[in-house]
Formats: sequence, structure tokens, C-alpha cells
Amino acid sequence: MSAAQHTRFASPATLLHEWTERGDKQPLHEVLLLGFTVDLPFLERVAIPVARGLGARTAVIGDAAQGLYDPVDVRMAGRGYLHGLAGCRGAFHPKVVLLIGEHACRLAVGSGNPTLSGWGANDELWTVVETEDDASHALLADLADWLEELPAVVDMAPWTASHLGEVAALLTERHVNAPAGPETGPRLLHNLHRSLVEQLPPGPVDEVQAHAPFIDPQAHALRTLVDRLMPGRVTLGLQPRWSSYDAETIKRALDGCSTGIRLLDETRMRHGKFVEWRIGERRHALTGSPNLTRAALCTSTGEGGNCELAVLSADTSPLLPGEGATTALTSLKGRTLRPFTTGAGRALVLLGAKTDSEGLHVSLARSEPTPVVISTSPDGSPGSWSGIGSIPARKTAFSFPVPEVPGAAVRATCRRPDGSSAESAVVFVYSPVHSARRHTHDNGPRLSHDYTTQALFTDERAARRFETDLLRLRELTAGMSAPRVSPATESATSTAVTSGADRWDAYLADCRRMIGLPLTDLAFGTAQIDLPEPSTSRWIVSTVTFAVSAEEDEEYGEGAEDEDPAVDGSARVPCVPPDQRARCRGWVRRCADGLVVSDTSDGSEKLLVQPLPVRLLVAGLYVQLLAAGVWDDDDHTWREGLSVLLEALALQSAPNDGTAEQQAPPETSRRADAVAAVLMTLLSQDATFTGGGEHDVSAARAWQNHRSMIARADPAGAEDLMLPPEQALARVASWSEVERIISLARDDDPYAEVIEEFRDEGWSVTYEDGIWEVMGSFGNPVPVAARVAARLGRQRADCVLVRAWNGHRWTFVAWDDPHLVLLNHPASVWRSYRVRPPATPESRFSSGDLSAVPGRVGPLVPLQGGPPETLRKVLADVGKAYPDLIRLLFADVT
Repeated sequence: MSAAQHTRFASPATLLHEWTERGDKQPLHEVLLLGFTVDLPFLERVAIPVARGLGARTAVIGDAAQGLYDPVDVRMAGRGYLHGLAGCRGAFHPKVVLLIGEHACRLAVGSGNPTLSGWGANDELWTVVETEDDASHALLADLADWLEELPAVVDMAPWTASHLGEVAALLTERHVNAPAGPETGPRLLHNLHRSLVEQLPPGPVDEVQAHAPFIDPQAHALRTLVDRLMPGRVTLGLQPRWSSYDAETIKRALDGCSTGIRLLDETRMRHGKFVEWRIGERRHALTGSPNLTRAALCTSTGEGGNCELAVLSADTSPLLPGEGATTALTSLKGRTLRPFTTGAGRALVLLGAKTDSEGLHVSLARSEPTPVVISTSPDGSPGSWSGIGSIPARKTAFSFPVPEVPGAAVRATCRRPDGSSAESAVVFVYSPVHSARRHTHDNGPRLSHDYTTQALFTDERAARRFETDLLRLRELTAGMSAPRVSPATESATSTAVTSGADRWDAYLADCRRMIGLPLTDLAFGTAQIDLPEPSTSRWIVSTVTFAVSAEEDEEYGEGAEDEDPAVDGSARVPCVPPDQRARCRGWVRRCADGLVVSDTSDGSEKLLVQPLPVRLLVAGLYVQLLAAGVWDDDDHTWREGLSVLLEALALQSAPNDGTAEQQAPPETSRRADAVAAVLMTLLSQDATFTGGGEHDVSAARAWQNHRSMIARADPAGAEDLMLPPEQALARVASWSEVERIISLARDDDPYAEVIEEFRDEGWSVTYEDGIWEVMGSFGNPVPVAARVAARLGRQRADCVLVRAWNGHRWTFVAWDDPHLVLLNHPASVWRSYRVRPPATPESRFSSGDLSAVPGRVGPLVPLQGGPPETLRKVLADVGKAYPDLIRLLFADVT
């Protein structure tokens, strides 16, 4: 099955979200996004995570001279997707969204750039192709041909060209193997070698209707269209203040034609572009990216025009809005042209950078007469740049022998012979390995249905099913702190060279497979931007209700870029009907109580703990219901539930469970700490930590047990749970309240900053039964245990007990300056050392080779022989018996 239609949908992001809701759970293989201006931070919020979560290899390609982002705001480019740049003498201006799945495809060709304006705020016009069951469509075949030809005409990095060639090959293969489709229907037109006007059928026609936000200063394109189509009448749509045009040149271009000017409303920017003509009752239309300009319609890319992509369709419905007054051409006045800039953009164009085992490869659009200096930065922030070498004069490509971290920022600078200097736009180091397609065949446990919070709060049947699902999930994932890594993401999360951003992306993808997209967003505060719903208008594609004061396009500088309207990012409070509130109170409490349960089925007692995403999810549901006011003013039973949730969030999985916290990225524990701070803030309302009342006692107990966790929190990590008090009886935590509780905890916890340092290393750090437990993917645990002991020991004068565990080996250190006792499992002997200043445990044990560490005192002491004298004193100071220490250290060792 295949279909092509002019369609109304709020955003191309709709296509991605519809894919997540497919009943057949079909994997998505490729996502390709093309545009003129590209807003990478926006895409990393609304599109890239969804595409990667579905398993797709993803590429975003835009004009080399454009980009709506600051490098410091881009965190996934290069390591989660390919960000490619394309350059030509005009503007690289096509707008394409392509999704290729196992058996289905979606293609959208239209007028909207991949920005908040283009995918949400503006009125755009799209043609969408949908295919299923390995079918194809002529537009897909046309797109494959265009992608194949594109690198020969448009400048791009070799790896970007190769990527487009691979996508073209997939489309061609599918089209060749698909059942034969209709020979007539919409076709794709491009202007790589011939202008678009030349490819339109010649007139005469009865009427032409046209609209575009930009008309070239001399109205050359309008005159050329009239000469080509020879219309009996012309109707030109304009937004008087927002369209870019010169009234006098339009009058001259349309002189001799019966012309009407349709004055369109200006509630929103109309960015859709079309030329429509009628012969009798039959209509034809050219839609897509080209404006009514010479560079777009009348010049080929090879001759210096833009690079455009359009759809030629027959038997279309009228595209020009019927509302708005139609006036005579002679009444048109004004000149609203925006400043003109060429599509070439920056004089020095860096097309991309790629890393592999052979080094870092960079590519320029054009060579320079002098050497071009290449600098890199881990994140593009000021002051973080360092030069790595130069591209020799008159060369466009060069390789540096040292590989760069995927996602690092790269820029080029040069000083020309005339003394002037030039600087390129920033590109991001692309790693094909990190950005590769992920296979989504994951047999791990998951919820049986996709749930939303509103359904859980208002649909009793869905809530019961969810509760049953949680019980089943707990049984299947007992001991897990994270979703089991799927085969597709296993390499991304276990290899030492994987970047933190890619590990987080992979982790969220597995969470979405386990509990679904909406609930993952609630658990981790990663909710997408709310894009608008479709409009009822037959031409308007999206329905943001605020106005846009400026828009982007290929030929105009200031004011021609997307200026994204302000988006209200405040969290929304759910509405729970009064007759559902009692049910919701009991339901969410049962969910909280079921997060951690004791199991004695095999004769020994053990805890069954829900994975951390589920614990965070239930905490989020609880906070939302408190904000919805489902508890009466004199009903404080919600406090017990908060205490239960705090206990659940504080639990860490056993270090040898093989699935776990050490495999999860540090963002997970940061989120848990921040959510705990919100819960503690709510629990402390109308209570004190020193009073004797019932609420005071429960709050003080929770504070005593969890203040170290709260001291590590960053309030920004749970801002989505700081809900406004919109409902009667609402219990909410404000930013200032959460900040105050964290500050209070930090005054009591001197270890908070040190623990945050370790978490930045990707390690999990917890404190239980007097021992600091450090878990991570490090190799040798000896230097890790010594480093942690040294850093923690600086905070207080008393002794520190530390165990560092990598999932296979562990090292225990007791440090009481200047005495250190060490047990390096699986060896079963105690080693004692004296570490005198200026040496520290960190410096003394940095090599990890115990045979080379100086300062050992006394003989090796077997475990069964009791503790060495130094350890005996340390244990006496902390009030711990030697047998208890041995039991704690070996309880989880198999």
C-alpha cells in the first residue's frame, strides 16, 4: 500500500511519534532530515531521541552558512547522529523528512525547516507519502535519484555524501523489489541541472494562484512564471507586513495580466510555498521549498541558484486560503524587502569532521591560499578551544593522526595574504560507530501496554492493568536498577570509549522500550516540547496560536532566519475528576508499596526491587497527584507514601547482579537525588525536624536517613516536578523550597561535592552500614578505592571504609591517616601500609600494582587470622565487629 497527499499535521515530528505507536512495533532503520536552517537543540528534544530510541540511524543536513544553535547547547551531534553541512553558490534549501522502516516508509517534502518555527509555529505545506508492506512510490524513487546526484553538484563532506548514497540505495532497492505501482501521480522535481520553471508544462492556463513568503526584489520569478504559463488570471497571496516584496516591481512583472492580490490574515506566519494553475476544472500545483525568487525557480543549482526540491501534483484541491480580501493590483503599495545575503554564507566553510581508528578527518568546501588552523573543544564553550594542527594551503581535506572524542566541537580559522582573517562555523566530530543504527530486537521485560498519566488518573481499567503490569515487571526484573541492555545498545553502554551522552541516549532508549515514551518522560523529566495539534484549515498545517514576527529563508540575512517564538515550558498539573480521587489515592499508594517487597519463597529473605525507572515513575505520579489535590486538607496519609518512596529511591542494587547501577549513566542517580529532594521538600511542609508531633517525627526520620542523598541534588534535575499550585488542596514544592532543603542538607553533609566528582566519572557512590560502596566500569579497583578513601578522608578527621567494585573484582580500603589497610579480592590477605605526607593514598596506589607500592608495614595477615592491629583499632573506633565486616564484604560474592 502506498499513498501520497497534501496533508495537515502539526509537525513532521508527528510522523516519528506515530511510528512509536505502531501496533506491529516495526523497527525504524533510517531517519533523514534536510533543511535550510537547522536548530539542533530543538531536534535533540523532539526528534533525535525518538528516532534513536526506535533504532534508527539518523542524519540532519542543512545549509553550511546557517544554523540556529550555540555549540554549547548541542550534546548529541556526531555521537548520536550525523550533522552534515551542504554548500552551493545559492542556498541549500530543500525540506525533507524521510523515515525508512523494516517494511514501511514515510516521506514528507515541504516548506518547513527543522526548527520550532518550521515544525510548529508557522503555517507550512507538506506532501506526505506513506507506504506499507514493502511497497514503494514514484516519489521515493525520484528522491533516491536526487540523493544520488546531489553530492556531484553540492559541496559536502565525503562521509555525508556516502551516507546519502546509502539511503538512496535502500530506496532504490525497495522500489525495484516492490509491486508495480501507478505510473501517474505526483513527481519530485529538482533544479540541480535545470531550473524548475523550465520543467513546468507550458501554457496557456485559465488561472494561476501563487504564494510564498519571499518574492525577489525585481519580481523576476513572477514574470517568468507568467511567460511560461500564460494565465488568463493571476491571484497572488500576500501577508502585507510579513511577506517580503516590492509592490512596484510586482506591478511591472504582472502588467498586462488580470491580477488580484489576496490579503491573507497575519495571525501566524504563512511559510508554505506553491504555484497552482487551473485548466478548466482541473488543478495542478508545484509545492515544496522554492520561493517566488529567481534563485529558487529560474536558476539551476549548477548555474549558481539555490538547491530546491518540489512536488508536481495534479488534481489538487485549492491551496490558496479563501479568507481575506482580494484587491486590485493597482492598490498594492509598500516595499518590505529584507536585507539580501548570498547563499555562500561564511567565506571559510568547514563541511565536517569525522573520527575513526586512523585519526580525525576534516573537510573544507574550498581550499585557502594559506594554512587553515583546526581547533577543537570538548563542548564549544569559550576558553575551551585548543589548536591541533593545520590544513596545508590549497588543500580541502586533511587527516590528523590522533582520533578526537565523538561529538567534540571543531572549527577552522585562517589568516589570508591580505591580512584579513576568517573563521568557520562550528561542526561536530562524527563517529559512524556511535551513530550507527541500533537493532531494536529486545526481549527484555516491558509493560504490556503504552500508558499515559492522564489515562492512569481517569481510567480505572487502565490503572488496574498498569498495577498488574508493575507486579509482573518487578518479578521479571528483581534486582535490576536499569533496564537490561538490549543487544543493540549493549556495546554502546559497556565499551570504555563510549561517550556519556551516547550512554544516556542508549539508556533512555531502553527505558522507553520497557515502560513506554510518555512514562519515561515523566520518570526522567525528558518530556518533549508540546507541538500543536492540526488545524481545521485545508491549507494550514500547524496551529500554534501566537504570532511570529520574523521568518527564515534563503536570500535574506537578519530577519530571514527562524526566530522561534517563546514556548511555555512550565509543567502542567493533571486534572483528576472528584469521583476518581479516592481511587487514585489508594492506587498510587499500592504502587509505591510495591516498589520494594520482601521475598521468602526460597527460605531466605531477599528484597525484590523495581528498576530505578519504575521507582522514579511512581514518584513522579505521586507528586502529580499531590499537585492535583486528590488528598483532603485533613488527610495526611500521603506523608507515609512519600516516606516509602524515599526509601525506595535510596536503595541500590547488589553489586554483582550483573545488570546494574554501574552500567547506568550518572544522569540516573542525579535524577534520583533531585526527585528525592522534591519528595523531602513536600514531606517537610507543615513539619519540623526537631518537633515531637507525628508529622515532625516522620519528617525527621526521613531527613536523617536521606539527607546525604538530598545534599547531592541539583534542583534543576527535577524542575519538571515543581508544579504550580493551580488546584484546590494542591501540595507542591517550589524551586525556592527545594533549593532551601538542599542547602540545609549540604550544611550537614561535607561529602556532597566529592561524591558529585565521582559521579562525573560515571561511578555510583553509596554509603551503607558504615562502608562507602563505589561501583563502575573501571578496570583495576585498587587505585579507585585509594582515591575515594583519600578524597573522603579529607572531609573529616575520622576513618573511612571504602569498597570499589567493577562487577568482577573489588578492593576494600580502611584509611585512618596515616594508616591504611587493604584487601584486594580474590586475594585473602590483609596488607597494612603507612602513608606519610606529602604522599596520599591516591598518589601511592595510582599504579594499581601492589608489588610496587612502598610503605607496607608488618606481615600479610590471612583473613581467617583476624584483623591486623591497625584494622582492629579502626573497627573499634567505628563500632563494627570484625565478623560483621567480613559478612558485609562477602555477602554478595559468589
